[in-house]
Amino acid sequence: MTRHVRWVTRLIGPAILVYFLLTTDIAKIVANLRILRWAPLLLSLALYPIMVAIKTWRWTGVMRSLGLEPPRLRASMNLYMIGLFLGGATPGQSGDFLKAWYLRDRGQPLAPVLFSILLDRLFDFLAMAMLSLLGLSAFLHRFPEQLRAPIQSASIGLAAATALMIPVLMARRPRNWLMCQAVRLTPRRTHAALERWRRQLDSPDIGPVLLGSLLLATACSAASTIARLWLLFTALDVGIPLLALVSSVALISVVQVLPISFAGVGVRDAVLIAVLAVYGYGPDKALALSALFLLINLEHILIGFLVSLRHPLGRGPAADPRRAQPSAART
Repeated sequence: MTRHVRWVTRLIGPAILVYFLLTTDIAKIVANLRILRWAPLLLSLALYPIMVAIKTWRWTGVMRSLGLEPPRLRASMNLYMIGLFLGGATPGQSGDFLKAWYLRDRGQPLAPVLFSILLDRLFDFLAMAMLSLLGLSAFLHRFPEQLRAPIQSASIGLAAATALMIPVLMARRPRNWLMCQAVRLTPRRTHAALERWRRQLDSPDIGPVLLGSLLLATACSAASTIARLWLLFTALDVGIPLLALVSSVALISVVQVLPISFAGVGVRDAVLIAVLAVYGYGPDKALALSALFLLINLEHILIGFLVSLRHPLGRGPAADPRRAQPSAART
């Protein structure tokens, strides 16, 4: 895929939003925002550090399981906020993986840190994929009959694939087997790097106790996310069943990972318009609600950006001198 094609693909979401704005009364959207209730909105914004703390707790647990020594909680939270900023500012939230280079500056090997971020993302994706299955029972009958079977198969297949991938990657033996296959199937010039990464990932299996704590952290993370977004529904007096709210939030979280938008712009609006229409709300209400969702994303981006200014990439040891180690010794 060429660079031009990738950029065109990323503009799909913004193009969808432009279409909705051109076909919706902007004055009605503004009117909805003028009468919003400020208390739920401000509470949703104030819950940001709690969400970050929960997600950081899980990520540091994954890192320890891989034999890494994560920074102290405050430093780890700073990195997580930087990751939310970088992820929110890039298609598919790919910028989140740049956290690995921050930790490499602090002396950690790159491959296990990248792997810890992948596992951390997969736990979130698993939770939202499972919750999005709830939407099958709530909304599947709203789709044309010829599309119901493909949608059902794709949704169940995605959730099942994620649920299978996590234990396979967490167990040392299948993980090593996959790395060995990668060494065999890739060009010879990449063998040395892949073999070095395989050795770095040759850590103990993640046991059931740790897995249980990671799943608990994932459940708490999903609950905090849904609670923050439920407050946005409340701020605009949008009353829909809890099942519909949870499944729509989960579906938005899954879809906005696709590299077809920036910060979920467009795809989030499409989901909200479709869901709220079922309960009698017009596109103006859905787009106003989507604007509040965007405000949450902007909060993540702004706070993470400010944190990144205090902890620029390339100055890791200075930012955390007690944990700094010569990076040359951990390559």
